Order: sequence, then structure tokens, then C-alpha cells
Amino acid sequence: MTLEQTPRGTIVLVVGPSGSGKDSILGGAEAALEGNDGFFFPRRDITRPAALGHEPYRALSLETFKDRKGQGAYSLFWYAHGLWYGIPRVIEGHLAEGRHVVVNVSRGVIPEVRQRLQPARIVSIEVPRPVLRARLLGRERESELEIEARLERAAAFQIDGPDVERLQNDASLVTAVDKFVALLKGLSQARESVPAR
Repeated sequence: MTLEQTPRGTIVLVVGPSGSGKDSILGGAEAALEGNDGFFFPRRDITRPAALGHEPYRALSLETFKDRKGQGAYSLFWYAHGLWYGIPRVIEGHLAEGRHVVVNVSRGVIPEVRQRLQPARIVSIEVPRPVLRARLLGRERESELEIEARLERAAAFQIDGPDVERLQNDASLVTAVDKFVALLKGLSQARESVPAR
């Protein structure tokens, strides 16, 4: 008698420029899928003080983060805008058990994920420049010059490949979350439609 093997879960990388709404969309999707054991939304470790930003994360000192990184605690990690970010290695167990792991990452880790953590899907959150400008201005965190620099980086933000899905976030948050949740549920439906061997 052979045991039926659980199909491996997909890692879903959510990427997009600052102000595109990644954290809000992820938070909405996690709430919508609460109680669904087929998805896992890991908390990132960030070398940023607690209670800053719009996402739930674990705030670590630089020393603690480097110690954990040296001990192999992270499946993925990167440095951006003066901060270190880490995705705990526990995601690999969830993927092996067939859960889809959904996480906000830097586009710089995409090549590593494509090589090491297949199957992978990249969801690129895209926002028209005027909408993005208005959102960045509304945050009141940066000068006009800094906002223009962010807009230029956003304009150059392009990710391509057969594993890339583009999600336009130019309407309401509810609309964007609904689109994202439908995409995530589609992963499970596609897997269930594959005949067992």
C-alpha cells in the first residue's frame, strides 16, 4: 500500500513599490482566509522598532537579527532602506505540508526563490503614477523630492516571467483584496484539479 503524497505548497511573493498597498492587501487577504488551513502568512522579522509601519511584524535589534541569521533561522533575508528583513525558516515546513505561503518580499530575493523554493508565484502590485503620488503625499512621511525619487523607482519597477501575476490596486482596497483572495484560492483549485498519480 502506498501513501498518497501531499502536493507541495506554492510560495506567493507579493512585491511592489512603496505605497502600492502591499501590507493592506496582505492584511485583508489574511483576514478573509482566517481559518483556512491551506494558507500561511508568516510574520517577518525586521530591525525596526515595534509599532512602526502598518503590518504585524517581530521587531528585533540588529544584534539579535544577525545572531539569528548566523544560526540559519531565516529561509529568506535581505537589507533595504537601512533595515534587515527575515522570513523565518518555518515556512519551509508549511510548504512541505502543502500549505501556500504568502509573504511580502523584496524583489531582490526572487531569483533565489525561483531556484530554491519552487513552485513559486509572484504577485506584482501595480498602481498608476498619479494614484501612487497621492498616496505617498497622504502619508506625510517624505519631502516632495523624496516622493519624486520613489515615483521614479516605481516607474522602473518591472518583473517579468511566466510565474508573474499583475494586480492593479487603483480602486478601493476591498476590490484589490477580493482580486488577491481569488488569485490565492485559484492556486488551491488548480492543485485539486490535477489528477492523482
